[in-house]
Amino acid sequence: MNSPRVPFVRVRCGGLALCSVSVLLAVARAQTAPAHSEADTVVQLEEFKVSSTIGTYHQDTSSMATKLPMDLREIASSLSIMNATAITDRSAVTLTDVFNYVVGATQSQSNVNGFSFRGFPNTGSYTQNIQFDGLMGATLKKAAASAANVDSLEFLKGPNGVLYGQMNPGGLLNIVTKSPKEVRETYLRVTSGFYAGEFTNFGSTVTETASLDTTGPAFDSKHLFYRLVVDAGSSPSSRPGNFDKSISIYPSLTYKWSPETYFTVKMESSRDNRRQDDGVIPIFTNGTAFGPTANFYTAPLNTVYQDNKDRATDYGRAVSTFFHAQLGQAWTLRFQSRSVWHVDQVREFTVNNANVFSPTAKFATPASLLRRQYNNVKNGHRYNYVDANLFRSFGSGNFKNTVMVGIGGGGEAFYNQRIAFGPNLTAAQAITLINPVLDLVTAYPADGTGATNQITNQTALGEYFSDQVKFGERVHLSLGIRHDDQKVHGLDQLKPATTTFATDTSAVTRQVGAVYDLATAVSAYASWSQSLKPQTNIAFDATGHSGFPPESGEQYEGGLKFEAPAKNLNLTVAAYQIKRTNVVVASGTNFTVATGEAQVGQAISRLDGEQTSKGVELEAQWQPLPNWQLQAGYAYSKATITQSLQNPTSVGYDLANAPRVSGNVWTRCNIPAGRLKGLGFGTGIVYVGKAWAGDPTTTVYYQLKDWTRVDSSVYYKWGRYDFALNIQNLFDARYISAAQSALTLNTGEQRKLTFSLGTRF
Repeated sequence: MNSPRVPFVRVRCGGLALCSVSVLLAVARAQTAPAHSEADTVVQLEEFKVSSTIGTYHQDTSSMATKLPMDLREIASSLSIMNATAITDRSAVTLTDVFNYVVGATQSQSNVNGFSFRGFPNTGSYTQNIQFDGLMGATLKKAAASAANVDSLEFLKGPNGVLYGQMNPGGLLNIVTKSPKEVRETYLRVTSGFYAGEFTNFGSTVTETASLDTTGPAFDSKHLFYRLVVDAGSSPSSRPGNFDKSISIYPSLTYKWSPETYFTVKMESSRDNRRQDDGVIPIFTNGTAFGPTANFYTAPLNTVYQDNKDRATDYGRAVSTFFHAQLGQAWTLRFQSRSVWHVDQVREFTVNNANVFSPTAKFATPASLLRRQYNNVKNGHRYNYVDANLFRSFGSGNFKNTVMVGIGGGGEAFYNQRIAFGPNLTAAQAITLINPVLDLVTAYPADGTGATNQITNQTALGEYFSDQVKFGERVHLSLGIRHDDQKVHGLDQLKPATTTFATDTSAVTRQVGAVYDLATAVSAYASWSQSLKPQTNIAFDATGHSGFPPESGEQYEGGLKFEAPAKNLNLTVAAYQIKRTNVVVASGTNFTVATGEAQVGQAISRLDGEQTSKGVELEAQWQPLPNWQLQAGYAYSKATITQSLQNPTSVGYDLANAPRVSGNVWTRCNIPAGRLKGLGFGTGIVYVGKAWAGDPTTTVYYQLKDWTRVDSSVYYKWGRYDFALNIQNLFDARYISAAQSALTLNTGEQRKLTFSLGTRF
């Protein structure tokens, strides 16, 4: 067989991609070079055949919902999975490239936890709702996570505290990372992209990435297997002057004694450096920033308010272990651990504070100037978590149940160091909201203003039990219960006598679900589940004590699941109601005398409020032909304040960044035969409805417009090479994607063209 010749193509692209392509061409030429002597060794390469078949977007089984490998139709809850095929077809560089294609999830920030589930946010200093292979701990917190080491994304909707402990009630994201394989494989991918939108000169802002994924037996061993994933590149946003450079390395090893007994260790090291960008600012035109009558506009969406010297850095390392063993013919033992060390730092003149407007006001008006605030904030996280469980099945035939007992817990330390939180720049140094002149202040002021050094430690230990029961051929029951002991304590090291706080929680969470097979292809399900999350902030009640009960979540859910006999059509319809209670809010008053553990001047807080989310979700995967695949979803969610003692007028208002309507569709089709075989096309549409920004308990609460984005892709497979052109925001729609805070807004990216080349060898 003659190896295919590589045609000469003149491409103008960035240096990183061009260098990588040159290496590939050199490798190809080396493969086609004739032998110079009989002594030379000729390497015969495996023939790669071009296929028009597309891998399915549907995944039949998952271990996330029950911690047991189960068919999705037997699970009494809503679980959305974006598998490797779905991620690859969208040419994702970071996970933010695919979040908007998940039903019920809404992206609000680029942070690893910068999205909402079913109307409830996951943003904040803690990442309880992000799991990595089933345990908490992110190596990058405020930067977008790389997709290079991701095998699949599992979105488990609603509160599921029985198996995972503390969490927000909207749901969990489990990032399933890549593991070593027993067959040798290597895949190299390079991308080069540029923005071509309203505010960007064609090709002026370039993005470049390169990733390597290699796996197989180590030293030709039959028991030891390795995997190494390396991802590096430059992925700036389309906003002027921004940059974002990152590198991540993911080595892993697996030792297998047998198919059922093995040990895996995975390591991560990641770093991200970027220009800090707080987004754009709403400018209110009618003297109010509250309610349906609040009208606002923004400066052109390419307006940046940060100086060029403003920086943000993330870096971290992690080690995870997994042990799986079959104990005789009955029980299976699993043990896993995860340890993470992470640091992020932002140093900037920020606009993300309500007190920076001049004249002083809680919101910007057309006459306002912007007095930015100096911030230098450094955060650190240390995670150490473990989980161990035993499970086995009893019975057979018409009755079978699988029981699992487990224990999990660990600790998290959060170091929040405000090196400087102020001062504001002077009125003379203020900038305009339209056409601001940046970099006039050449140096940052001295650190120390508003400095704090808050340390919060959490420890948790939970014991859990679950039982998956099958009655006959139609009925599946799921039962679970968990007991948790959680302790939170902390203080500001700069003021230890006046800032100590502690909470101690002992609580039980439960869940129950049932699935009934109405027919061979259709199942109905219903479930009830709970969650809890400890209070992690300094907060004292009127008696001066900080022992507030944890926030709790409770969900009722029901729905239908359909799977065609050929498994090429899968539909899920879910209806749900989630209640979130024990929300701690400020009372608006302070202690005038030392009381309990509280000192003079500290705020008095109280339990207040209930938030409820009700909604319906529809999700479908359809593969009508082997070369044609579709994925679509629709969500209606009404997330509102339903009780409030402190702010009764806020009852009925929507939560921030919780659009009532959202939806998406994605399709890919490959040409099945003829001279154009190997060519494929993809198109996606994302719709996000009107959402609210701000907080209805304050004076800043206003509505954002709905928006629609169209994405498109062209693919071509030639021999061992995969070529793709992805166009994000094909029609260059201009929109506000979400509110980063009450007074800062994130802008949607301009049209972006990304060329990618991948090769297997």
